[in-house]
Amino acid sequence: MHDHDSTIASIPRTANPLMTFAGGLYDAAREAFGIPASLLRLLDSETYPRPTLETPRRTIAASGVVPWHEWGSESGRVRGELHGWEFSTGTLCSTHQMREDLAHFGSCRIVEDWTCDIQQIDGVSASKSNLQCFTTLDEMVETNSREMIEPPTIEKLHANLAHGEIRILQEHSSDYFIQHQWDGRVFLINSGGSHHFAAARYIAKRLGVPVPLRGKLRTYSIHSSAVASLRRDFEMFVVSDDSTLSVAFDDAVRSVKAAYFRRRLPVPYGDRRAIFLPRTERRAMRVAQAMHATGCFDLGVHLQTLATGAPT
Repeated sequence: MHDHDSTIASIPRTANPLMTFAGGLYDAAREAFGIPASLLRLLDSETYPRPTLETPRRTIAASGVVPWHEWGSESGRVRGELHGWEFSTGTLCSTHQMREDLAHFGSCRIVEDWTCDIQQIDGVSASKSNLQCFTTLDEMVETNSREMIEPPTIEKLHANLAHGEIRILQEHSSDYFIQHQWDGRVFLINSGGSHHFAAARYIAKRLGVPVPLRGKLRTYSIHSSAVASLRRDFEMFVVSDDSTLSVAFDDAVRSVKAAYFRRRLPVPYGDRRAIFLPRTERRAMRVAQAMHATGCFDLGVHLQTLATGAPT
């Protein structure tokens, strides 16, 4: 195995993924021994991108946080199922696996009676303003509702807090708070009153007046044991989900007869997909080595970082 591995690094590569006939024969001969020559040529070409999972721009929109806790149990998909291909008796066959670690990838811890100060709230879920345009609640109210905060008096603070749509201040409110382990910020899941809430927060900060809030807190997290289980069984990478690029990638992996699985990634990464390469399959590990060698994004490392709870 080590002899073949050292051969991988010495395979001639080209910036053009379209191989000549002679090049195709050359690659095919090596692929017969499990060396992913075609894949290396594809991954190392100038026309094949290596997408990453960049952290989305931080805004005051609760929907802007990547919902990693839902990965593996998304609506409309079979919970915990991976689809892929394997070679059996020399024939390419579709296959699937049911993964409990993926089905229970995330969790939600609920604190029914959580308290905080209004300054601890970093964003909301609903507003007449476009939440994606602002990085702070102060910025939103300064831009779109300056009349609610000028002058910043105790009377204006009380008037804003008295607004009926700030339901988190009411008994038996349907509004609640959420926090994502990998993000760290706290959002108010509201159904209205975002501008009055932001105005009250703005004025309270400038007057040094505490405004206590009380409600249900949902904290979403990723099971570190699920990540560890997936990493134990698979090497995982991120590739483009563009149809043309996907076909090229699939053909290159199948040419070396390696088993692999795939799954789409959560929003906002809908134009990418995850590739799972079984560690027990020798040819799949050759593919993994090629992907490491050409700088493909290591999803396993990324998930481990997210599972630590450190905000990204």
